[in-house]
This record gives sequence, structure tokens and C-alpha cells, in this order.
Amino acid sequence: MTPLPSRLLVAGLLSLAAGTAFAQALSKSDFQEAIVGAMTDRNLRNVTLQGEQLKMQELPNVSPLGAFRVHIISVCNMLGTNNSVSMQAGQVMRYQNGAVFANLGNQFQFAMNSQAVQPHQREGVEKALTERLQTLNGEYGDLKAEIRRQDDGSYQLVAQHGYGGSPSSGAIRSRLAATLGNARFMICDIHTAMELADHERWKALRSTKLGQLDRGSFITLYPLLKESGYESQGHAPGGTWRFKLRDDQTTRVENFVHELKVWMYAKPPSPPDAARFATIAANIRALPLSHGAASIVPHEPNEQGYIWVALVFPYAQMTGDDFSDTMKKLIDKRQILDVHKRVVKAIEAAY
Repeated sequence: MTPLPSRLLVAGLLSLAAGTAFAQALSKSDFQEAIVGAMTDRNLRNVTLQGEQLKMQELPNVSPLGAFRVHIISVCNMLGTNNSVSMQAGQVMRYQNGAVFANLGNQFQFAMNSQAVQPHQREGVEKALTERLQTLNGEYGDLKAEIRRQDDGSYQLVAQHGYGGSPSSGAIRSRLAATLGNARFMICDIHTAMELADHERWKALRSTKLGQLDRGSFITLYPLLKESGYESQGHAPGGTWRFKLRDDQTTRVENFVHELKVWMYAKPPSPPDAARFATIAANIRALPLSHGAASIVPHEPNEQGYIWVALVFPYAQMTGDDFSDTMKKLIDKRQILDVHKRVVKAIEAAY
């Protein structure tokens, strides 16, 4: 998961840093050492999948006594991972969230944002977060924490600890460790609650005609989209995703709420004039429809000369199972490439 920009996390810290008295304050080096020690205490594996160490990054203009950004990695079990015959057996979900630590002289402050949560998942998520917050606030009486819902659907954990008259590195380290551990568990609490909510929604959608499909339900029915790297910018109100199925073919999937469009592209031998493109379009529309598509729609060549073609699937004709099967066949099994071959032949037949 891509971490949120640091500026979003430190926005609430800047006003608190202003006017802080730094007499008898914990030094920047001692604060940084306490963070590193806390990560060691809670056995946080702050490395990428490639083994690259994620270093602590200092954030300027927050506090002269030190403010740092650290990537916190959480590895959460998928539903069914304990069932050896499940398709999810052994699978995990890996989240990487940027956390901000600020040493304000007489206290530290911490902030970390979670993954985004869909509206239908909030009830279960917020119940789990209430319990997580009780655990964190109950670990040390002088460690105060809150969890706040953000405008983008994520949740932000903020915590602070007042040092008292004489800062103790050991006490600060232990409270940082408690904050870090619970922040990491919070990500998996949210993940599990999201999985459970999605499972309930999936059961409700399986055998009913969809009619329409919002972004959250789209992802519920095709869980691959929970992974980062597929969603992209687009004009479809229910989301746009891209899948590179071959070096020369990236398939685009668009959710228009009432219908699904699965796109492929091909470049004709030479730029077609209007009459030739009319022949190309007629040839493509005459192709046998596959995978339950209601129509196949060609678009005029773009600036690069490629003709994009969409298979169109109205949700009024699909159950949740139909949708899942269609996506698995076209994307997972790459059967859209078979359709692409027929499209290429239809284009070439016009020359």
C-alpha cells in the first residue's frame, strides 16, 4: 500500500510544535534512538519485499528536537489462510504505512494513516478500532491516543506522551513501542474487519442480479483489486483498473456502475480513412460475442493510431457469480487475449 504524503500526517503537529518550551527537553539523537529501540522491541520488520532497509527520514520544519517519518509494515492474514484446502491458504496482505514521530520537547506525538475503508465496511471496522484504542490507552496511563476517520475513508491513529519534568529515554521508548505495536495491529484489525464485511456482501451478491455495482462491491467480487498497482486514473465513476497481460497488451477494466467495459487495443496496418474505419467497425461488431457480453464496441483510432475495443457487460444481466466468473476468465485466465486475436483479424480483413 502506498503511504500517504507526510504533509497530511504532520499538519496537526505543526501547530502543536509552535510555542513549545524546550527546557530540559529530550535531545533529537536520544529521541531517534528511542524510536529505533521501540521498533526493535516490537520486532517490526521495516524492510521491503526486496530486502531494502527503509531508513528513518527526518522531516524539516516540524520541531527542532526532531521529527521523523518511518514506514511501518504490517502483514495480515487473508480469510481462510488456516484452511489448507482454501484458495486463500497461506496468503497474506502486506500494508506499508508512513508514520510520523515528533519530539516536541515535553512530549512526543505520533500519527499514522490506515488503508481506505469502504462505507459498507465501516461498522465492523469501527467496532474493532474501539477495542484497539481501549487496548492502547490501557497499556500506559500517561499515553493518550485517538483514532479519527479521514475524508478519504482511511483512519488516523494519533498518540502523545508527556515526558514530565525530567524526560526518561526508557519510558519514552516503552511508550513508543506500545504505540508502534498497536498501530501495526490496527492495520490488521481494519484488514480483518474489511474482509469479514466483504464476505457478507459477497454472499449477498452471489446469486442476485446486480443491477448496478459501486466501486466497493466491484472490489468485493474481484478481490485481486485489493492489491495495489492495478487501479488507475480514468473517467469511469465506479473505478478504472489496468492489467498488463502481455508485453504488447494492457487490458483496461472500467466500472460504469450500470455496466462493465473490458478494453483491448490493436494498431491497424496503416491509418484508416473514414470509409475503411467504417468497414473495420462493422467487422468488429459482427464478431461473435463471448463471455456473456452484450456488445462489442470499437472506437476510432487515438493519437497513437490504436483502435480501442470494449466488451460491454450490463450488470442487469449479471449475478455476482456471473461477474466474478467473467473477470476470472478474461483477466486471470487471460481469455481477453483470445478475443483480441479475433479483433486483430477483423481489422486486417478491412485491408
